[in-house]
Amino acid sequence: MATACRPGTPRGPIVLRLSHSMAPGPTSLHIFGETFRELAEQATGGAVTIRVFPSGTLGQEREVVQQLQEGLVDFMVSGTAIWGSVAPKVQVFDFPFMWLDWAHVHRVVDGPVGREAADYLEGAVRMRPLAWGDSFGFRHVITRSRDITDVRQLAGLKIRTIQASIYVKAVELMGASPTPMAFGEVYTSLQTGVIDGYEHDASTTLQQRFHEIAGFMARTGHIAGVLGLWASTATLARLPADLRATLEGAALEAATRQRARGPQEDTASTAQLTKYGMTIREIDRRALQPAAERLWDTEARALGIGSWLEAIRV
Repeated sequence: MATACRPGTPRGPIVLRLSHSMAPGPTSLHIFGETFRELAEQATGGAVTIRVFPSGTLGQEREVVQQLQEGLVDFMVSGTAIWGSVAPKVQVFDFPFMWLDWAHVHRVVDGPVGREAADYLEGAVRMRPLAWGDSFGFRHVITRSRDITDVRQLAGLKIRTIQASIYVKAVELMGASPTPMAFGEVYTSLQTGVIDGYEHDASTTLQQRFHEIAGFMARTGHIAGVLGLWASTATLARLPADLRATLEGAALEAATRQRARGPQEDTASTAQLTKYGMTIREIDRRALQPAAERLWDTEARALGIGSWLEAIRV
């Protein structure tokens, strides 16, 4: 990638801050953020330094969302779900049992729907996704002590989920009792029995060491977990046009590299969890599909995104 911006000033490089909620290491958010940092600093010839703050160092995701809107944080890597509370239309990316595979996701987010969503976010919440990334695997239900072989066995279990209404409805759809809470509270809540389980991917389960407490995974694959590299429009407005273009290019390349790593991380993490003693079950989810599709239609009408759903549906 060619350097498109002016060199740093005698006062030093422009320092920008990037926040995410996961542990450093081979987690989907950290890989996305670190790859962007590396490419951006290289492409700007040292004119920009990006400081990555992992593990919610700058605050829980809801707090960072506000900081990004105010320009106090420059970039954030997270799933689309956390933005659904302030920009409801992006909940479409987290409709349960909607995505067939990552190729399906990429076709949509890299096409007209993704571009329209980016414009909507910029206008509605003063933030723009510079690139779309992948979770390292679809999301499943992980429980402390109940071996789930049929979705009906989820009834009554308190399952932690993201503090987003569409995730709450997804857990309800599977018959469990949703317990929204911040990501940083999951480990302790599992330890103390506040929750019976949670829903997330295998890679996150391994890297956050949740397998130390939770022993069973039901592979529901209910949500893909679309990620974004979100930029504050206040930050973008302060940058020279050439520098902004360079950072946008770095973000797109970072997304390409991050996506390519996802399948291997998902496979390797699932295998490692099995070695650690986690029981992993494949779940027949076909019985849930009709109810899921009714939920899509209801939510799309309420959000005014019928055209987006139509473009996604296959």
